[in-house]
Amino acid sequence: MRPHKKENNAMEKPRLLIVNNNMHLGGVQSALAALLQQICDQWDVTLLLLYPGGELMDRIPPQVEVVSAAPLLAYWGMTRQDAAVSGKARTRLFMAGLTRLLGRSVVILPALLSQKKLTGFDAAISFLHSGPDRVFYGGCNELVLRRVEAKRKFTFLHCDFAAIGGCSRSNARLYRRFDRIAACSCGAELAFLRVFPQLSDRTMVVPNCHDYAYIRAMAEKEPACLPRTGVNVLTVARFGREKGILRAAEAMAELAQQRDDFRWYVIGDGLEYAPVQALIHARGLEERMVLLGAKLQPYGYLKAADLLLIPSVSEAAPMVIGEAAVLGTPILSTRTSSAVELVQQPGLGWVCENSLTGIQEGVRRVLDDPQSLAARAGALEGMKLDNTLALRRFAELLTEERVSL
Repeated sequence: MRPHKKENNAMEKPRLLIVNNNMHLGGVQSALAALLQQICDQWDVTLLLLYPGGELMDRIPPQVEVVSAAPLLAYWGMTRQDAAVSGKARTRLFMAGLTRLLGRSVVILPALLSQKKLTGFDAAISFLHSGPDRVFYGGCNELVLRRVEAKRKFTFLHCDFAAIGGCSRSNARLYRRFDRIAACSCGAELAFLRVFPQLSDRTMVVPNCHDYAYIRAMAEKEPACLPRTGVNVLTVARFGREKGILRAAEAMAELAQQRDDFRWYVIGDGLEYAPVQALIHARGLEERMVLLGAKLQPYGYLKAADLLLIPSVSEAAPMVIGEAAVLGTPILSTRTSSAVELVQQPGLGWVCENSLTGIQEGVRRVLDDPQSLAARAGALEGMKLDNTLALRRFAELLTEERVSL
């Protein structure tokens, strides 16, 4: 880490440390990149990554100093692919097995002890939540609490904490040690407080930032050409169980066999990609249900689509909501912890029941009412979206002030 001068004049910016696992494609990482763009001129920001890699590394502003955690902590930030490419897959697998057996708090201790203490910060933020005790995920909270010296310490929640199984004594001990806990939505805050109601006095909502100018620019730079006949439905998500892609594929396949007025495109990759691909092939629907794979820049497709479908089983505040909204694409989401708050109430789209049948019926209703779909898209074109609230809330977090939403 580069040396910093002591704060000996009023013009020197306060020092902020932010800790995250990596900068791979994902909602947490996209939110972090957007936040860094917004705050790098007001704060002297150091970003500590457990694993210093990922497709979004070049989205980090040049003013932000990027440092790496100790080598043992890097395993907590690696994906399976990272470990395989670097020849460390066996070690990562061994540590994951130990975590299932002994728990995160035990397995991460040697890695934390190997990390040199980081000192001299006005504030330190863990940007990644802790998962279930016996899942090989997290580590950022422990690092900030045990290996960082800062005047104030904060942690962010980017999940439905109840849905991920985060209720445990060890997580309760972790979270009560932070000065403030920032949830990315009201729904995420309520989900967390259902698990840990005793922490209500230090929990607040800090919405995610979006880089709206970048989203618009990339949509123009890399446009997508989709058929003009029928409704083009798009899903952008990791193929993980909580994202509901497989059940959405089953719902859309049944719908596609009943009507021919839509196509479904999916951007993403993950563990359930192969089962979804097999389902589409078995039904002979390759022309109607198109898997596009992972894309660093999905914005051209988001702008070209007529409807964004979010079929998640559990969700907090997916970044794709703001991305679709700024590009004028209406949204249909399953009912998750924040769906009504983020999609229905601000007029960005509709919410359907959180089930296979709910997804199918929700899409059917939109297809049957093209005037409503067109009206919603028109309303989005005139909607002003900015980061004013998110930045005001972030400032409150760091200055320990509270105002109502």
